[in-house]
Amino acid sequence: MKLNAAAEMEPISWPEFANIHPLAPQDQAQGWHELIEQLEGWLAEITGYAAVSVQPNAGSQGELAGLLAIRRYQVDRGETQRKTILIPSSAHGTNAASAVLADLKVVVVATASDGLIDHEDLKAKIESVGDELAGIMVTYPSTHGVYDTDISMVCEAIHDAGGQVYVDGANLNALMGLARPGKFGGDVSHLNLHKTFCIPHGGGGPGVGPWPWPSTWCPTCR
Repeated sequence: MKLNAAAEMEPISWPEFANIHPLAPQDQAQGWHELIEQLEGWLAEITGYAAVSVQPNAGSQGELAGLLAIRRYQVDRGETQRKTILIPSSAHGTNAASAVLADLKVVVVATASDGLIDHEDLKAKIESVGDELAGIMVTYPSTHGVYDTDISMVCEAIHDAGGQVYVDGANLNALMGLARPGKFGGDVSHLNLHKTFCIPHGGGGPGVGPWPWPSTWCPTCR
């Protein structure tokens, strides 16, 4: 899944990185701002989204932030009844927990024998949920290690029903350079950078779970 090389871990111990005060004035943290803004730009390019926030400190926080953004998007459009999230059984295990924490109802979508999302069951669940559909959380590639070749069709079906698509970025390391969630239909994601770019993780931290979003959510990006 990943390898944290000593050469990548060492800089986190340098005082120039480790000892900055969290309330330091902006003019004393210009290097940090440059690093953060550069990383946000790189991640936006990699994922195909309009912008990225690196504020979430872990993938779990990124999931919650993304789901709350989807919920707020629906409420802002006056569709307050949209509180149901579809989650394929092949999705990352934390997705359902995050959805419940965001006060959303979870409906599981079946997985076909080949590991792909079962389209017949997806269609049935979309119809049964109706206008209460807030969106879907998919992991791409899935936790089964399968690339859903028809992922764009899944996204289109959700959008046609008025929902949003959350693409779990836990497996971005297997996706980077091959496909961009923001291009094949994703509306928001979180990125587990401790898996993709060897960010230190485990033993209580630190973790990183930035989340990108599309231009349709960002007035300054349109």
